[in-house]
Amino acid sequence: MASLRKRRLPSEKIAWLVDFKDVNGKRKARQFATRRDADAFLVQARAQVAAGTYVHDSDSATVAEAAALWLGRCQTRCATKRRMERATLRDYEGKLRLHILDAEIGIGATKLSRLTRKAVSDFRDRLLSGGRSEVQTHKVLSVLSLILAQAQEEGLIGQNPAFGVRVIRSSRVNEKVHIPSKEDIRRLVEAASDTFRPLLIVAVVCGLRASETRGLRWQDVDFDQQLLRVRQRADAFNEIGDPKSAAGHRSVPMGPYVVTALKRWKLAHRPSALDLVFPSHTGTVQSHSNILKRHFKPLCRDLGIRMRWHDLRHFAVSLWIEQGFPVKAVMTFAGHSSVQMTMDRYGHLFPSPDHQRAMAEVESRLFA
Repeated sequence: MASLRKRRLPSEKIAWLVDFKDVNGKRKARQFATRRDADAFLVQARAQVAAGTYVHDSDSATVAEAAALWLGRCQTRCATKRRMERATLRDYEGKLRLHILDAEIGIGATKLSRLTRKAVSDFRDRLLSGGRSEVQTHKVLSVLSLILAQAQEEGLIGQNPAFGVRVIRSSRVNEKVHIPSKEDIRRLVEAASDTFRPLLIVAVVCGLRASETRGLRWQDVDFDQQLLRVRQRADAFNEIGDPKSAAGHRSVPMGPYVVTALKRWKLAHRPSALDLVFPSHTGTVQSHSNILKRHFKPLCRDLGIRMRWHDLRHFAVSLWIEQGFPVKAVMTFAGHSSVQMTMDRYGHLFPSPDHQRAMAEVESRLFA
């Protein structure tokens, strides 16, 4: 049984004491400054005790301890190559160290038993007030939610208070991807060196991710069917592995221009030990930073073009849409996991139906 009673403290202040038994039958107590807070806790505690998920303050871990447990599992997954890349792990570690466990604005010392949705919301507001961008804040909260979800599975917390805490964008205007102009792309391809042009052509026409282009093998280039089969990728550490997701396994069609460029490239170079289409000069995986520093950035600078490498992928997708490929085909060729992802990023590029003409036809049938 649980009880709620008023206490007068030695300081003459009034406090409200909640007295109850936990899931193991041990007597527990919590004190609150207001009856409203005490009533809210009592309702929550009763439900958690009944569900067997209640954890008292004295037995509760901190957010930092839960984070260490979660990060350890991530490290194990990375070491055993179970859908956890080193780059992702490094990103998680950075968000923990710089944000969640930050001494000034973080919540590492907070007990899980006292972590409420309001506490998470206050943490979000501190991130934004401390100069973090809305995108960065959203990513930090996503990592926190993963930590708390793991803690919930471990029985360290009854529910995930980060679930549903949102970062409301300051602008109602959707952020649209940057699509380079055809003229700029033509200039890049024409001015590129013979050693860089084939890789650039594959990027601007076939839309492969940088990691997928660097991991592309000759055995995955089907000249007969005119297809590039994406079967592996090279990560930020130049390690070969599976594509980014299940949707990353795909076949992308090639046109005659790409086929010709790759055939000439293959004839001019000896095969590497890894069978890579675009290896380094020693036959190993070519690092993305080297491609940018030695080829792409100097080329853009010389031509006076401002462009990111990933904009080449955006350009390729825009070409497919302009050609009239249906959204399902665009999704497949881009390696997106859902149509929603494709539409969120490129929906504004798809042609709009002529609603005015359709309405005119409705009027003509009605008032003819």
